[in-house]
Amino acid sequence: MKTTFLISSVLLATLSVLSSTSAHIAISNPPAQAGPWSKNPSNAVHAWIGYRGKKFPCGGYKKGPVTTYHAGQIIPVRFWNFEIKDYKKFPPPGGLTQSRHGGGACEFSLSYDGGKSWKVIGQYTKTCPDIYYEWPVLIPHNVPSCTNSDKCLFAMSWTAYATDQYYHHCANIVINGAKNGHLPVLDMTVVDVSQRHQKVNVHANGDARSGKSSGPNHQEKTLSTNGFYAFGGKAGHKGINLGLVRA
Repeated sequence: MKTTFLISSVLLATLSVLSSTSAHIAISNPPAQAGPWSKNPSNAVHAWIGYRGKKFPCGGYKKGPVTTYHAGQIIPVRFWNFEIKDYKKFPPPGGLTQSRHGGGACEFSLSYDGGKSWKVIGQYTKTCPDIYYEWPVLIPHNVPSCTNSDKCLFAMSWTAYATDQYYHHCANIVINGAKNGHLPVLDMTVVDVSQRHQKVNVHANGDARSGKSSGPNHQEKTLSTNGFYAFGGKAGHKGINLGLVRA
């Protein structure tokens, strides 16, 4: 009886955690670390950095599936949560719950050194993220090759609108790049990470919608796919205004 009670209590606690966070968001394309498609899935893959000790960068997860890209290729980024039963089908069925927290600011970045440094290749504001849309980003045509999939990473970072939470989810990749290429110069924004001794007091302007958004902004979509973020591009060290607000 004691064993049965203990197992039931643990199961109840686990289900409680899952139900409270199941609609939070991670990335499924490219297939990222700790998702249900990986060898080391995590029930907290879609939670924010700091949730129950979740670490920056990438959540501290083990290596996931490896996707190969080439310089100049567009990645149609897709978001995912546990409400989606078949992650291979897109778009997902209508009416699913998603904890978008009123949107916010998303950045998509590359790391060639295992997450020590990150360079931005795409930015979307207000309506991002949303599981019902693809968020295209261009791997700049002039990035160098990165063939060590242990160190070559693609990441989604999201600063939420309705709560001071920062999400960071990564995929292991390989890039066939340009000879004598260069990474972009825009550094990824990192906020609300107490592990880095930051105050948790930053949110981003959003669309304030709890459900489905209007999708990627047309101008931001253009900038994220036309080389704006490439080395030598107009994004430079500034990029676009993410609409961050410090309390």
